[in-house]
Amino acid sequence: MRKLIFRKKKIPVIFLWLAGCSTFFYSGPLYAFNTDPDILQERVSLTVDNQSLKYFLNIIEQQLEIKFVYSESRIDLNKKISRKFNREPLENVLHSSLPGSVGYAVSGRNIILKPRMAGREDPIGKGVIIGNIKGKDNDEVLPYATVVIRGTSKGAVADESGNFRFSGLDEGVAILEVTYVGYEKQEKEIIIRNGETGRADFILTPLFDKLEGVTVTGIRRGEVKALSQMKAAENIKYVMSREQMERFPDITLSESLQRVPGVAVGYSYGLARDIIIRGLGQGLSSITINGTRLPSTSAGSRTTDLNGVLSDVVEAVEVVKTLTPDMDADGTGGTVNIITKSPPLNSRTLDAKASVGYNNLVDKANYEIGATYGQRLKKTGFVVGANYLRTWRGEDRVEKGYDTYEFDGREQLMLGEYDLTGYMIKRDNAGINAEFDYYPDDNSRYYIRGSYNKYYEIQNRLRRITGIGEYASVNQISGIRVSQFGNWRDYHRDLTVISLGGKTSFSSWNVDFDLTYSGGNYDQPIYYNATFERNGMSGVLDVSNPRAPQIDYTEADPYDPSQYTTSRYINRHDSSRDHDAQLTFNISKSYTIGDISGELKFGGRFRYKYNDRSRNYFLHDLKEGEFVLADYLSGYRKDDHFDNNYVLDNFPDAETLDNFYQNNKNLFADNETYTRQNTDPDSFFGNEYLGAGYVMTKLNFNNFEVVGGVRYEQTGFHYKGNQVNFDEDGNYLSTRKVDSDKTFDGFFPSLNIKYTFKENTNFRFAVTRSLSRPGYYDLVPWEEVLNSREEINMGNPGLTQATSVNCDLLFEHYFQSVGLISGGVFYKKIKNYLYESNYIQEGGTYDGWEVEQVVNGASATVKGLELSWQQQLTFLPGFLNGLGIYANYTYVDSKMEVPGIEQLRTVKLPEMRPHVGNISLSYEKYGFSGRVSMYFYDTYITELGSNADQDELERGRKQIDISASQQLNKKWSVFVSLSNITNAPISFKFGNGRPFDDMYYSSWGNLGIRFNLN
Repeated sequence: MRKLIFRKKKIPVIFLWLAGCSTFFYSGPLYAFNTDPDILQERVSLTVDNQSLKYFLNIIEQQLEIKFVYSESRIDLNKKISRKFNREPLENVLHSSLPGSVGYAVSGRNIILKPRMAGREDPIGKGVIIGNIKGKDNDEVLPYATVVIRGTSKGAVADESGNFRFSGLDEGVAILEVTYVGYEKQEKEIIIRNGETGRADFILTPLFDKLEGVTVTGIRRGEVKALSQMKAAENIKYVMSREQMERFPDITLSESLQRVPGVAVGYSYGLARDIIIRGLGQGLSSITINGTRLPSTSAGSRTTDLNGVLSDVVEAVEVVKTLTPDMDADGTGGTVNIITKSPPLNSRTLDAKASVGYNNLVDKANYEIGATYGQRLKKTGFVVGANYLRTWRGEDRVEKGYDTYEFDGREQLMLGEYDLTGYMIKRDNAGINAEFDYYPDDNSRYYIRGSYNKYYEIQNRLRRITGIGEYASVNQISGIRVSQFGNWRDYHRDLTVISLGGKTSFSSWNVDFDLTYSGGNYDQPIYYNATFERNGMSGVLDVSNPRAPQIDYTEADPYDPSQYTTSRYINRHDSSRDHDAQLTFNISKSYTIGDISGELKFGGRFRYKYNDRSRNYFLHDLKEGEFVLADYLSGYRKDDHFDNNYVLDNFPDAETLDNFYQNNKNLFADNETYTRQNTDPDSFFGNEYLGAGYVMTKLNFNNFEVVGGVRYEQTGFHYKGNQVNFDEDGNYLSTRKVDSDKTFDGFFPSLNIKYTFKENTNFRFAVTRSLSRPGYYDLVPWEEVLNSREEINMGNPGLTQATSVNCDLLFEHYFQSVGLISGGVFYKKIKNYLYESNYIQEGGTYDGWEVEQVVNGASATVKGLELSWQQQLTFLPGFLNGLGIYANYTYVDSKMEVPGIEQLRTVKLPEMRPHVGNISLSYEKYGFSGRVSMYFYDTYITELGSNADQDELERGRKQIDISASQQLNKKWSVFVSLSNITNAPISFKFGNGRPFDDMYYSSWGNLGIRFNLN
């Protein structure tokens, strides 16, 4: 084993705003000697035997043509030493030869010797060890490697740059052991000296060196990094690296997250959008970027649409399932944390890709282009990247509704209408990210970084709604009304995040801070809607295929555009903003009590938020006459709608009708009741603040790691909304401004315990308390008073946060051949669960009226099981050692008592999939990586009805995807993917089994090329 010698570390000046804190915690002098690593790496060869230190320095001066500058009155140069060096770096020579009381600084070719001030490195005179860990195969850093001092409870985890640090060490000899998934263990012996900083760098050897065609590169390296971070984590989390995301044909973060254990997704036009963690929707979870909560990109809620974030613009994504006190408490389901790209250590990186694709449903081409460049220099580093994606999507949809009809002498529940909808959607995604870092020394880093993600979508939505007036028998119908809709609408969803921050270490203290601005925008400036109707038709109904009903009309041409008319036109503009400013700081100190090593950490966060929504709906009625559909036809026609069941044509061009309105406004009268009813209740503005502080400690003893503490959070808000009144005939009366103020707070303790049974085997247990805040719109004091129906729809500023006690138990084993097998259970007890309630008002002005609003009060329990197995089967012989498996399964059960719907009901939570998982079989060898993947979930409740028969459920679904890539040389590769190859539909039904809503999306794919400098 090699003995390592120390070099003097330097201590940076802390930012001014932290000076007060640092002075409080450290009263010793703060100054540093600057060193030049170039001169210190020059080689020295000499032998001296019982000679003076002055003679020894003179020989070095002659060999290297340098000059030592010192005061003989302050430094004793008569001390006798004996040394022998053969091409040893000057840095090591000085550290092993100068007395412990002498320090040095470099100025050009001069080395200035000075007395070392007592307590400069550590106020209690202890030793410090720093180091860096890299891989031998590619010289890249190995982040999140585990470093322990043999025979003690002291351990450290390398940061994202592969750096680690120990402080407060007793003088003597220590053996450091480093382990990393997929690499051989390595150990080194190091001498610890009081008041000095020693350095121990490691270069680990990959386990795959002896396997033909199998290397730790590209995709597999990303998996190794993610597994190592999970293994070393203080809490339960799953990490997916960018390289792992590239394994699958997933383009956005929402799509990538469906591959994570315990995560399910809700769909928007066939693509993953909503994130459901352990059966709980986004309202009970949070989404952060580098630990900072992301603002909303939706209207009125706290949810962030991750369809707007491309997978290629991030470095990794974490799904945190148990909270620690230094995290926001609003993560009952869990927290999705997006990690942005940072400059690579001591290297350059250039990653670029381009692809073309095709959507089979709409017969349109897709394309993507993007690049990221980064470089790390001696003291600075930067990374910049940009990506652009153009995709076309479509949807073939048939939605059914049911009503009660009287025929054959009795009332019967029959098909009341069906809605055929065809979508053609153009989506543009753009992502820009940049970061600049400054590294004054090995222990400090300061950064400024920003990201912007733009998600723009424009839809051409064409609908044919067929309503049935009467039944003469089960298939003879009359009074049929057909409505032909033409609708153009767009959506802008923008995310902007700018952060300034840093971290530094001095003695045994660590300090980090972050100041972030983030803005989320939702905007819909285009909404043109034209509806033409024809009434009084009859025919024979055929429901032999209940998902796709058909009518054989008595009329010769039921869709003759000359028979469809309208006298009104609708447009609207809807927008919402959610802007935050946030300051976060954390301070930590390591300590030792006997054989127990620990860390004390405390900090706080303050966030100020502004949120608003402006919704403007307009209904314009012609003063005289009617529009005829034949004069406003679009060119849209689809002969194979919904798996060849329908022909869709003769739809209105809404943009043409909008042009007519804009040029002839004098011919229209605005419907004030429609405008006020659809505008005022939904428009609001307000602000919120969050103040939080925490204290926690981490203890390491024997094979245990215990992280515990408590967090306090207070949330205050002030919102202004509108109370809108209508008379007994339903006509608009008045709008009155109303506002409200409220605060809620709480303490949120947590305990995470990790027991390392063996080097690669952990048992984890956690008990945490978390919260879920009401949506913005739910807190607004809006009211819609409908006198004609004696109904009130209203917000609820009296809401409080829902809280939950969460228990987790997990077993995990990491394979050195790269992989993981884990299994765990979880339980959540939620109080003041938020749900939408319909109840009868008792007392007051509206006694006996029906009220609809979101309320607290329900209690809910969630319990479940998570299993995961991912492994590269490198132990197999020959060709087979390229095989791999990625599989996970989650079972969730829940129970909630809901009062006031029809009667007390015990139900399962909406959006909770009882069974969800992934199965992926892969092959990776000789530069090839390919896989067949299936994501599946079981039938679940999407929305509660007044009874079980009226609950809305989504049927279980399986989607199969294929993806592959081939390395052409060290820098170039090609890739291909195909999604939803079986054209799996998304289907809904009512609790009584009647089909409700069915959608087809066909399949889509892409083909591309990638360049990677590394």
